[in-house]
Amino acid sequence: MSGDGYEFHADLAQNYMVESSNYMQFVDIERINSTQDKQLYVFDPAAMHSILVKNEPIYNMPDAFIAANHLMFGPCLVSTSGAQHRRARKIMNPVFSPTRLKEILPIIYKIAHEMSASISERLPSGKTAELDMLKILGTTALGVYRSSRIGVLLCCGAIRCIGRDETAFYLRQKRMIVPMQLLPFLLRTTPAAFRRWMINFVPMSDLHLARDLVDVMDNNSRQILAKKTEAIAKGDAAVMEQVGQGKDIMSLLMRASDDTTQEDRLSEEEFLGQMNVIIFAGTDTTSTAVSRALQELAIHPEIQDQLREEVTKAAVHGDLDYDTLCSLPLLEAVSPGNHFEPSSASVPLTMTAFFSLTRMYVQLRLKDAVLPLERPMVGLDQTPITEIFVPAGTIVHIGIKAANTNCAIWGPDAREWKPSRWLAHRCRKPSWTHKFQASILDWCIGFKFAEMSMKVLLAVLIKDFVFALSDKKIVWKLGQAEAPSVGDKQMLPMMVSSVRS
Repeated sequence: MSGDGYEFHADLAQNYMVESSNYMQFVDIERINSTQDKQLYVFDPAAMHSILVKNEPIYNMPDAFIAANHLMFGPCLVSTSGAQHRRARKIMNPVFSPTRLKEILPIIYKIAHEMSASISERLPSGKTAELDMLKILGTTALGVYRSSRIGVLLCCGAIRCIGRDETAFYLRQKRMIVPMQLLPFLLRTTPAAFRRWMINFVPMSDLHLARDLVDVMDNNSRQILAKKTEAIAKGDAAVMEQVGQGKDIMSLLMRASDDTTQEDRLSEEEFLGQMNVIIFAGTDTTSTAVSRALQELAIHPEIQDQLREEVTKAAVHGDLDYDTLCSLPLLEAVSPGNHFEPSSASVPLTMTAFFSLTRMYVQLRLKDAVLPLERPMVGLDQTPITEIFVPAGTIVHIGIKAANTNCAIWGPDAREWKPSRWLAHRCRKPSWTHKFQASILDWCIGFKFAEMSMKVLLAVLIKDFVFALSDKKIVWKLGQAEAPSVGDKQMLPMMVSSVRS
């Protein structure tokens, strides 16, 4: 997760596939962080299928991850398990259905057009300017997630319902590194007041940032929830006066909870937790995934021109409806997250914090397991190894980048950014990837929402502007999500000009 970790994962992907086409190795984590946990790094297709599809119930999120999310957000989908998680998931599933996404689409387009207008204001008439697209997309993604998910307006030009400090917190959180291994123990053994005192006492800036972010989120979420509860109590007229007009995800969730039995309804603390994670989740991964796509389109201007032509023709009568947005072949091929993408961009599995763009991790909590290998390894005694024993409690890292760039699966051009591979008449996805994608949809409740948001942002940006590389060297680094950097500063400087100029 450190900034330089991207090169480590790239090294695993490129160098450990040379001899055996896969790499699986138990590591005593004591060499890294002084604990006795076992960790497994895997990107063999059969092993991934076993973990994510066939035997998915025996894997769960690591205790440290659940504890960190509970402290950050409160009780929510990514900080609970068992019956409590299933109850919340049952209520939330219909809220993210295609029918609801169609209702939310105009809200996302509104924010995207405000982003476009904000960019246009920064461009000299008929000229090109260098803009930090990561910053612009970060603010826009936060606006999309607040407006469409909780019905609170955040525009690119002006922040209307939250302070600038909160926006800075959300955009800075990707750089936080918090010692998560201690959190389960602290959560079980210490009261909240002591944990607050300890955080104040420990001279660690990232802990203080996390503390301040939690305070800001909690304060704003309580205010928003109170206003929404009041509006719903007043009736439809009051609801229609809000930004989302009752169609935002939080309003839908509140109504869905009210329609259930008393014992299944979400408590106030659960509503606050879901609201916090709804705002927080996806903001970084959406902005960085679209940033990656823009960078690749700048490197490949011929594909950028083709995409602009496709989007412009489809939008001749105005904003695209949901079905049209999902049917444009090149937009589908270019948009991050739509495929098990064998490119340098990695699959942006958004909306769940335990997914990074380069790898995800789960914990084998319930019992021992045996992972099959599609391509056997050769042991020290030269004996083929066709399966791996995994003891209970092992933390399993799934090497998404390594799987995405595995030439044994995708062919010799696996490391090329090549949208044409996904066009219907050329697509040659292995059959197991469809099951993998289905499991991601099950793990990540907002995946389709994130897809739709990224497509809208790309469609509006490419239709209105031309993007080219600047002369600054861009390096992608890991954090809570991978992000572009110039030196020590996270940014994506690009040369931007208006299509109309």
